[in-house]
Amino acid sequence: MPIDRLVYGLRRPTLADARESLRRGVADPAAVWQELLTETGLTGEETDAGSVASMARAMMNSGGIVGLCGNALSIRITAYTALSAVGELFAVA
Repeated sequence: MPIDRLVYGLRRPTLADARESLRRGVADPAAVWQELLTETGLTGEETDAGSVASMARAMMNSGGIVGLCGNALSIRITAYTALSAVGELFAVA
């Protein structure tokens, strides 16, 4: 599914969204981001849904503000995925 496809007004969450949430929420976002990239084995340039989900899990496992950012990202992923499935069902019907 294209990354820029809107589903009910929402676009699929990205690693850029994850990084931005850290920028807004933690004191040293660059250091936290690097730790998360190391933990997940990601480069930060990935665009696939699996990489974003891996980052959300790593963020949630970190706890604190980072965990809350990860939880919010996970909620966005779930909402986008569910609404996308509904949209595809309606398109077939």
